[in-house]
Amino acid sequence: MWPAALAGGLLLVLFAQVEWGSTDEGVQPSITGLGRVTVPGASDEDVAYFFADNTDRPGLTVLVADIVVAVAAALGWWRERLRPAAIGVIGVASAVALVAGAMVLADPAAHLFTDRVARALDSELPRMDPGYGLIGTVAVAAGLIVVAVSAIASMIRPRAPERRLTPGDGSS
Repeated sequence: MWPAALAGGLLLVLFAQVEWGSTDEGVQPSITGLGRVTVPGASDEDVAYFFADNTDRPGLTVLVADIVVAVAAALGWWRERLRPAAIGVIGVASAVALVAGAMVLADPAAHLFTDRVARALDSELPRMDPGYGLIGTVAVAAGLIVVAVSAIASMIRPRAPERRLTPGDGSS
């Protein structure tokens, strides 16, 4: 469980930094979870000029939650006495990442662009397709929740009592 949770936390850190949304409308921007915009054929300076402070950064919340997942998994793997608390922290932080990712997945443009962009366009935001980083974030966060719940279930599930064999029970 611990290596999987650590790998999941680190994978989520990477997913926060890659494409969360893209569109084939207009200049065809793609946006990472941390608000970095790329436009095919445009220089970084031009993109920064037009999109500076016009993107939200929903991946920042996810990034913080993912770092918490990775640290909790490493601590739980390292020290057995920290495991119950680490499982709870992994579950809660994964739920935060899942909710943040699911909100963006529902409407990527509304969560990746600021309101200022809609006002500047004087129309609706462009339709955006979810990027692989966003889809990966939601999938891995959901998987980590399953791992945490199964770990909790295995901790509280009653174990069968050990049967001690005595010389009089015919086992010799």
